[in-house]
Amino acid sequence: MKSIDYKNVKIKEGFIGRLQQLNADVSVYNVYKRFEETGRFRALLHIRDDAHKAHVFWDSDVAKWLESAAYILAVRKDEKLLGIVKKTVDDICAHQMPCGYFNSYYQVYEPENIFKHRSEHELYCAGHLIEAAVALKESGADEKLYAAMKKYADYIYERFYVKKDAGFVTCGHPEIELALVKLYETSREEKYLALARYFVDERGKREEMRYEWADSRYDQSHKPVREQKEAVGHAVRALYLYCAMADLARIDEDKELSETCEALFADIVDKKMYITGGTGSSYHGEAFTFPYDLPNFYAYDETCAAIALALFCARLAKRKNAAVYHDVFERALYNNILAGESKDGKAFFYVNPLEMCEEAVIYNDSLKQKQHCPIPERVEVFDCSCCPPNFVRFIESIGGCIYGEEDGKIYVNQYISSETEIESTKIRMRSEMPYGGRAEICVQGAAELCLRVPSWNAGITMKVNGKRVEPSVREGYISLYCDGDIEISLDFHIKPRFVYANENVRQDGGRKAVQYGAMVLCGESCDNGKQLSAVRIKSLAGAKAAVGEYFTLDVKAERLKTSAALYSYDAPVAEPITLRLVPYFAWANRGRGDMRVWWL
Repeated sequence: MKSIDYKNVKIKEGFIGRLQQLNADVSVYNVYKRFEETGRFRALLHIRDDAHKAHVFWDSDVAKWLESAAYILAVRKDEKLLGIVKKTVDDICAHQMPCGYFNSYYQVYEPENIFKHRSEHELYCAGHLIEAAVALKESGADEKLYAAMKKYADYIYERFYVKKDAGFVTCGHPEIELALVKLYETSREEKYLALARYFVDERGKREEMRYEWADSRYDQSHKPVREQKEAVGHAVRALYLYCAMADLARIDEDKELSETCEALFADIVDKKMYITGGTGSSYHGEAFTFPYDLPNFYAYDETCAAIALALFCARLAKRKNAAVYHDVFERALYNNILAGESKDGKAFFYVNPLEMCEEAVIYNDSLKQKQHCPIPERVEVFDCSCCPPNFVRFIESIGGCIYGEEDGKIYVNQYISSETEIESTKIRMRSEMPYGGRAEICVQGAAELCLRVPSWNAGITMKVNGKRVEPSVREGYISLYCDGDIEISLDFHIKPRFVYANENVRQDGGRKAVQYGAMVLCGESCDNGKQLSAVRIKSLAGAKAAVGEYFTLDVKAERLKTSAALYSYDAPVAEPITLRLVPYFAWANRGRGDMRVWWL
């Protein structure tokens, strides 16, 4: 399926439209401010400062910020933002080596070790710089970085593919692979595609250096990629690699690689994905562990990993469309990804737990030797600050995931208020989602339209030009032929529903979550008091939804109360309460406190 490029999709007023406005007005500038304060932009000047030493991956933070700015500038005029972009690009180009190499850390602190340490993010940073360069060129904002990064890519091609004289064969952190595919698709120069294939195909064929504490599964080099059927190791590394694999499977029509991607997707979605679309259940290695291991308080669920899962879904759909890819994309978007940013657009979560216990955080803070513990509030910058610019760039590019075209059919994959023109067919959509289940789609022109039916739907009501029509659903889509001016009204009858975990998920046995459309809901102590673990919901009958500053769902529930004894022979007494639930993505915006997703 060919996705309709974000530049050809105008996102209108609505939930995502408001989020993009916040992104452009606040988030992109606040991330820039904090990166400037912490030295990331100054590092581009290659001034040696041993007291405030640049980190090996700082270039990737700046690159993702540049990519974010490119997407904003493609659809909005912002001279201030453009000025920062131009200055940043000038700084990079002024300090690029004559051979094309650029790295703010290695050129200044370890020039003798260029391309010698596999795990130190050189090619990872290069990949993000290439992605930024492609985005800036395609947005029309800048072509200077594109020329510079082509020169860098040529140097990487010479060292790794022609001479093969670098100190390693494949990068410890996949990213360069998918970036080279983007560069190929923009330039149509075959050598970039050949290099991407090389990096993918050579992975896992030999023993390569890695962190002392990690095994080969950590960076997905435990076996050749076509033999990898289970998602293992660092979740972001894995999913960036899978993105490149899906790209190559599509371009090369590689059946074996396609089947591998499908197996990996199934392993994640069926055994290793949180209900919020989060992935990577362990702090140790930020990694996938084993099937059904999905702890709640200690869930890692890095924001970048959920974004990477969404990107993998989008690429799988480009290879061969299926509704399930857009369902998982939607789940990740409206839950784990959106939870990564605060309501004011200034602060971020790196880790996204499904349960918060404030007392555990306070106790951990008191220890001299701390254990891993999720933070209870978002912060503006991290030492490892990959997530903030990743969030901003993802939200700005989301228009490219709404519509698609395959075999002469036009697909509506996400219900986001927007408009586009595909060949001679104009489409205008107004959507209530995620808070409501209705969408209106106006079509001008002749086209066969395929409308995705969200997996959470509780029934479908459809009208065409005001007349009730019984929808025919096939493989997750409603298909109808439009000719002329057609108005389609859809109602997926959004309602709260219980979701039950597989019995093998030991952390959630006997419990249930509440989902409202695409949104997973949670309860916070600021609304419901403490002892959330003792709350039981028997039914969702009579639940009342409201949309104000926050979306809320009030549910009749009960809190189990015991005697004062630590253990008692007396059964607990059920005390009726009204439980207030909010979207998971909205938690921790009203101060510290407890939070829970799974209920008795």
